[in-house]
Amino acid sequence: MCNRFGASVLALALALPAPAFALDLPAPPVNLGSTSFEDGGGGKGLMFQWSMSHFRASDSYDAAGRRRPGAFNRDLWVARPHLAYAWDMPVLGGLPGVEVIQPIASIDIKTATLDESQTRLGNTFVGPFVQWSGKKLFGRPFSSRLTLGFNLPLGAYDRNAALNLGNHYWSFNPYYAFTWRATDKLETSGRLMYLWNGRNNDPETAVQARFGAPLRHTQVGQAWHMNLSVSYQIAPQWRLGVGGYVFNQIDPDRINGIRQPGSKEHLFGVGPGVQWRGDKDRLIANYYFESHARNRAEGEQLVLRWMHVF
Repeated sequence: MCNRFGASVLALALALPAPAFALDLPAPPVNLGSTSFEDGGGGKGLMFQWSMSHFRASDSYDAAGRRRPGAFNRDLWVARPHLAYAWDMPVLGGLPGVEVIQPIASIDIKTATLDESQTRLGNTFVGPFVQWSGKKLFGRPFSSRLTLGFNLPLGAYDRNAALNLGNHYWSFNPYYAFTWRATDKLETSGRLMYLWNGRNNDPETAVQARFGAPLRHTQVGQAWHMNLSVSYQIAPQWRLGVGGYVFNQIDPDRINGIRQPGSKEHLFGVGPGVQWRGDKDRLIANYYFESHARNRAEGEQLVLRWMHVF
């Protein structure tokens, strides 16, 4: 698994006029399009992956999907070293394992009232999983993985900062990934994810200033999100395809336990991808064009991944 950054929404909400009081999403590793082709595969042993993504946006949208007025530019790079290990000791008919991701993010935001740049660690992702391989669905090969992932509040956080790349709360972010080979050359993969965020009992002073009342705690709303992709083998080591992602916040943000109307976030992205696969290595590139943004920036994203199996 590999993930895209989801922070700085608070900074945008403070810098731009908006009818909704929207809090910040969890810092990386919230996964928006960072996994794609042959995602459900896996086996015993150690895997290392290095992922880089670049996100650029020049527009931000409010709760109704209207472009916010004024100057806006957001440039974001995220590196994600990722280790996963699976043991050869069957559990629930599959192989148990664990994965760890430590994002490193660099962001530059410029608006009419905000000009911030920062490079820091994001929140650490840790997830025990069970990997199933060699199964069949409609008579065709099917592999999948269930991971009970947690985002740990170990990233950079300062309640007095204008921008944070880490968050001061835990998140529960489980996922189910699968790959189904419809033919010998055509495969489809997906990752279905749920996100629950804990309370921040030491919220940013900027939120306090904007809220205008005694602030005890904040909580970002629950969400579901998914990545879907299809690829076709055009040569023994090469695949071409298309991938996409959807993010849908299903529960509003809360301040002091009070629901904030108009605070839900939504996003859709889709674009082409290519993969090269050797005996122990994979190189994957995806490019996404975003649309239907609500309460967040909308732009384009490039994701590059190198995966090595030991």
